Amino acid sequence: MLKVKWASAFLVLGLLVVMQSFAGTHDIPGSMIGKGMGDHHEIAMYYEAQAQADKSKAENWEFMADYYAKYPQEYSGKAETLEMHVAHLRSVAGDLRKSAEKNQALAAQHRSMARQGVGP
Repeated sequence: MLKVKWASAFLVLGLLVVMQSFAGTHDIPGSMIGKGMGDHHEIAMYYEAQAQADKSKAENWEFMADYYAKYPQEYSGKAETLEMHVAHLRSVAGDLRKSAEKNQALAAQHRSMARQGVGP
């Protein structure tokens, strides 16, 4: 019973973290705009940090999927089957990986612009 409570708490906290990331956009904060040529470097760093955060979240979701696949007795959901739940967790992890790849690509673009001396 204690394991179920811990697993449920872990799932709820994970959902809270992910829902907050979906609520936000990937817009660049206004404080980064209008500083000159260093903008691209700062924007690249921002996207790099976002990519790392998404990668970390994806690993957490994949961990939860692996956990439920390895310990099916811990799953207590009634709305969907265990297989559906594990597939959903892996789907969210995949979406987060795609977001991380997109952010990495944006960071690379801005690093390239900074090297070329392109203005903001």
